[in-house]
Amino acid sequence: MIVYFIPILLCFATVFFKELSDNRKWYICLGVYLCLFYCFGYMTGSDWRVYEDWYYSIDFNRLFYDYYAEPGYYLYMLLFRSLGIGFWPYFILTKTVIFIIIYKTIFDYCRESGYMTLVYFLPWFGMYLLIDNPMRNCIAIAIFVVSVRYVIEHKFWKFLLCMLLAASFHFSAIVIILLYPFLNHNIKSWVYVVLFFLINILFADRGLVINMINSTFGRIPYVQDKIMGYLLLDSEFAKGKLFSFGMLWQIGIFILMICYRDRITDYIGGPKGRFVFNAAMFYMLFLRFGMTIEVFARIQLYFSVFLAIAVGLVLLSFDYRSRIIYVCVLLMVSSYTCRSKITSSSVFVPYSNIVLYAIKGNFPSYSERYFYNYKYSPYSSSEKDN
Repeated sequence: MIVYFIPILLCFATVFFKELSDNRKWYICLGVYLCLFYCFGYMTGSDWRVYEDWYYSIDFNRLFYDYYAEPGYYLYMLLFRSLGIGFWPYFILTKTVIFIIIYKTIFDYCRESGYMTLVYFLPWFGMYLLIDNPMRNCIAIAIFVVSVRYVIEHKFWKFLLCMLLAASFHFSAIVIILLYPFLNHNIKSWVYVVLFFLINILFADRGLVINMINSTFGRIPYVQDKIMGYLLLDSEFAKGKLFSFGMLWQIGIFILMICYRDRITDYIGGPKGRFVFNAAMFYMLFLRFGMTIEVFARIQLYFSVFLAIAVGLVLLSFDYRSRIIYVCVLLMVSSYTCRSKITSSSVFVPYSNIVLYAIKGNFPSYSERYFYNYKYSPYSSSEKDN
């Protein structure tokens, strides 16, 4: 388990050592280490099992029917497969590109708070996105992060093309297109406050939502079953509760961002700063939906990078003494989150890295890899029993 805390601690230590935080070589070296750790996992994660099976099952004859997933992802797999590239080089290369986009974006928006941002981002989002790795959703998120420049520059048609491409990998990107008019709009803080508390009060009762679904879709069994399936999935933070540690932490972050809005927007400057604040607020608005209806958590993830950037900028707003206290609190909460994720399933432990197997020249079979974490993980015994 300790290997998962090392990246967080390295980023935390860098915050307090100016010789490191201002050093370009350290920025590159740490980025390489983080990439190797988060993107080169082998038996860790869960979705790779399905993706590997898809990868070796596709062929050109299925191009116009019987898609395994959204067509963009299918064609993307088919391109690599047609070049004779194996699944794991394809898979790791894709994750590496996604990591580079995220890592570079964090430091492009605010170099000074980049390492504080990583202390927050890695355990809250990085472990899920890059190790557990919902690949199609990740690619769509990376396309969105790249396309943000078109939101800032008010180039709707270019943004639309990018997001249609993203939607061809994960359909949830369609929702982001609908949000375009608001992403760079100067929305008043009180509007966000009212929306945040209304949403959290109205959608706190999961039972109420389930009853509404039963009433509306009770006569359409298939539709009802699909929606109920999303409703009954376990939420990562609070399982629909109004009060929980995760929810109280998020409320605290929300209040700090509202209070330090001007510092966030002014530090980055112009439309770019306004977008970061709005993106962080949209993450918060979707938070309760994501807790009550799990599919909305996928939409939240589009804004996760910018939420983390906003959190880093809030901490940067404090004087040095206060900053030390708050960054230490951030480290403790991030460490708690990291441990909670690790112990909640067999996805993360034992950790394995493909580089070590490549050095040995020994690659286990698909069946060995498939059951490895289920068999040897000390966590989530229910998965082992299945």
